[in-house]
Amino acid sequence: MAAPRNGRRRTSPRAVAAGVAHPARRARALMLGVLIVLSLFAAQLVRLQGLDAASVSAAALGERLQSRAIPAARGSITDVDGEDLAVSVERRRIVADPTLVEDYERTEKGPDGSTEVVGEGYAAAAEVVADITGADEADVLRRLTEPLGEQYAILVPDASPQQWQEINAAGIRGVSSEEFMRREYPLGESTAPLLGWVGSGDMPAGGLELVNEEALTGEPGEALYEVGRDGEMISTGVYEEDPAEPGQDLRLTLDGDLQWRAYDAVRTRVKEAGAISGYAAVMDIETGELRALTSYPSFDPSDSTQDADEMRNAAIEDVYEPGSTSKLITAAALEQGIVDVETPIEVPVTMSRAGTRFKDAEPHPVEYLTFGGVLAKSSNMGTILYGEKLSDQQLYDWMRRFGIGDPSGLGLPGESPGLVPEPSTWSATTRYTFMFGQGLSGTMLQQLGVFQAVANDGVMVPPSIVAGTVDEEGRYTEDEQQEGRRVVSAETAQTLTDIMQSVPSTEGTAPLAAVPGYHVAGKTSTASRVDPETGRYSGGVTSSFMGFAPADDPKYAVAVVIQGPTRISEFGGVIAGPVFADLMRYTLQQEGIAPATTPPTQIDIEFDPDEKVGDGSGDTLGDIAIKDERTDG
Repeated sequence: MAAPRNGRRRTSPRAVAAGVAHPARRARALMLGVLIVLSLFAAQLVRLQGLDAASVSAAALGERLQSRAIPAARGSITDVDGEDLAVSVERRRIVADPTLVEDYERTEKGPDGSTEVVGEGYAAAAEVVADITGADEADVLRRLTEPLGEQYAILVPDASPQQWQEINAAGIRGVSSEEFMRREYPLGESTAPLLGWVGSGDMPAGGLELVNEEALTGEPGEALYEVGRDGEMISTGVYEEDPAEPGQDLRLTLDGDLQWRAYDAVRTRVKEAGAISGYAAVMDIETGELRALTSYPSFDPSDSTQDADEMRNAAIEDVYEPGSTSKLITAAALEQGIVDVETPIEVPVTMSRAGTRFKDAEPHPVEYLTFGGVLAKSSNMGTILYGEKLSDQQLYDWMRRFGIGDPSGLGLPGESPGLVPEPSTWSATTRYTFMFGQGLSGTMLQQLGVFQAVANDGVMVPPSIVAGTVDEEGRYTEDEQQEGRRVVSAETAQTLTDIMQSVPSTEGTAPLAAVPGYHVAGKTSTASRVDPETGRYSGGVTSSFMGFAPADDPKYAVAVVIQGPTRISEFGGVIAGPVFADLMRYTLQQEGIAPATTPPTQIDIEFDPDEKVGDGSGDTLGDIAIKDERTDG
């Protein structure tokens, strides 16, 4: 073989594998792969940005959206003039995510304008929150370091919206607030038993808060907002709100000023007399609307630490033997024609009935009283002497006819109907004690209803305390008023009114109940209290005075009851009479009712025993001279 011409040895070309192994082909294959991948990315991008943009965006937004409930304001409870008695106010619960707060740095500007860190972490945050809210700094710090959950701690359970704004301005990352409504009662203890209270979980307990729960409760709203990675609201993000609808306002018949005065007067008298408790009520005679209803002791409706057993409405729950105020019912013997106002009744020193000796509250010689005098002087024996002309069934029926033994109709929880035993259960002495209000029990409102009926020409109107409701637009809807029912004739009612004008006078049992310038009709009572532990009459007395004014054109009835006085006196005219006079005078003057311009009605309280009486026999009175005619009651 011939050598190369240039002298170099010729070599054979290296064999190259077929297919992609060739560099050019490999480059082309790689380029094709990249283009395929890029086209897939492009297609996905087109799909995301074009075809599925809305759904993708919505999904991303959904992950950032959170919602919170907007509490509905509970309807206010107001007095008859629209003054707040119970109102819901906006409050804030200061909460925190401790995992975010630990990085907090508190800074201040120095004299040269530079910013320097003056506190860090939990301690600095606790100091800021405590300074603004007045909370204990150590307690706030403990709540941060010992949270309820890893990312949730309640720093201040109850703060004002203004305090939250100041905390928010401090810029503590991870600290936020929860809005809630707190119930406040401007008249405090004076209205607490009547209104009830709102406890934990915004649940009403007792009183008008519970009875009117449906009307007072509003519809909560909802807020939808966008949050960032740290859970804080994005101020420029999405925010949608479905506002809450507040509950209806409840307007009562109460007069707030009179309610407070009644409470203060009863509280003062209970303390002065060393008594157990007391209650008072003021009622509009024509409508039955209560202008005041209060009791003492009471409770603070904003104090959740109290014993629930003490948070009660004694004015409608307590039953007691009414005593002499029930003589007004026994006096319905007038209605049956058994007596008239001048019927002479000779009242002995003591008297025996059913093996028991009866006497009056104070010792006295033989008294020569008219029927009117017996009622004015509140003689137990005189009451028996005409009351025994009524049968057992008639006595029972009259008590029930005047509402004793039935709830008053006010509709408040816990109200007692009282107890009027049926005649078949009576002992031999029950019929006699029944006549002067012992052996049966009732509430103050039931007793006040008796006086309202007499003052209202014999027509009893159930008591009421809710005037109506006011909706969000300010529209007032009046509550339907219950109709009255006739109990006695207008003539009988007028006779009883004339007689009772002698009670708050120097001739009667309650001169301290008189209201200067006005004619007052009323009745005292000093009834023995049953000791609940022994079941015996060893629990002191119930002292009360009830009446109405002006007697010549009655407008208002007032009841005052003091339980178990141990000082000053035990007699109703002395203990309860002055409180009655104060409340009645205030009410009449506040309502602009002019004083009387004519003298009060006078009746003959006593009679001359030497005069011939009765059946014309010429005999003087022996034990009793009384009409014997009667009609079926």
